[in-house]
Amino acid sequence: MIIDRITSETGLDRAYLSLIANTATHRYKTYKIPKRTGGYRTIDHPARELKLLQTWLVENVFCLLPIHPAAVAYRKGKNITDHASVHVKHNYLLKTDFADFFPSISGDDVVKVLKENSAHLLELISSPNDHDFVRRVICKRDCLTIGAPSSPIVSNVVMYNFDREWSSKCDALDVSYSRYADDICFSTDAPNTLADLLLEMKKDLLRRTSPRLRLNEKKTVFTSRKRRRLITGLVLTSDRRLSLGRKRKRQIRALVFRCLNKQLAPDKLGYLRGFLSYARSVDKGFVDALRRKYGANVMDLILRQSS
Repeated sequence: MIIDRITSETGLDRAYLSLIANTATHRYKTYKIPKRTGGYRTIDHPARELKLLQTWLVENVFCLLPIHPAAVAYRKGKNITDHASVHVKHNYLLKTDFADFFPSISGDDVVKVLKENSAHLLELISSPNDHDFVRRVICKRDCLTIGAPSSPIVSNVVMYNFDREWSSKCDALDVSYSRYADDICFSTDAPNTLADLLLEMKKDLLRRTSPRLRLNEKKTVFTSRKRRRLITGLVLTSDRRLSLGRKRKRQIRALVFRCLNKQLAPDKLGYLRGFLSYARSVDKGFVDALRRKYGANVMDLILRQSS
């Protein structure tokens, strides 16, 4: 049983592990944070002992299960650039997302994927008791939550069949498909293709029993290369490049200027370093322009500021 394996590796008492699992729903701190688009997002942060078990399951169970290449969120070495770059060269783009993505993934969905992948788990999880233990540990009120460290990878694992099926459908239509968490994008050079594809996806979601998902109609957007296109905050330019966009470029320039003039608070320096690293992965030409403007390697200058 998985509970015995956890006991042997962590030294935690078997009865205590059972207690945590049985009371997991009540071991969260819940709070709200404002969304950029307005309103609030509910965060359920697990207590330390529950978070320990969720992390153990991520590192010893869910990391063994397949994730489709089209799913680029929450994966080492992948980021929003990989999501946007799939679509940058195409003329037509469809963006949509799933409403209430994590909470829409249920304990039944988790157990289903564990059963389907029993061969990958090498008898680590095989019995109904094992399935029930995992389900209780990673779910609150029998669904995934925003805030649990296990929710990202579990969502990708649960979505494997969906991603595989839709990648195959899109390949047959010469359409590119990628998913970044709840954000889904389709792109093509063939006109009058994406509207039919959206209708087919809506029908598919109505038929699909696991997971039960629905699209956010308010965030469903059709656009083309003739207009400004955004994917997860990145701009797809008309000349088929990725760009940070004017607003982010102005923000970075201001931070660099303040840093070089010793006007940047020390706690903001790490933020700027990460921002510049991210900017270079998206738009190397912009970072090179900063280097030319200041006559030296911007990153080196910033690093010296911290010493």
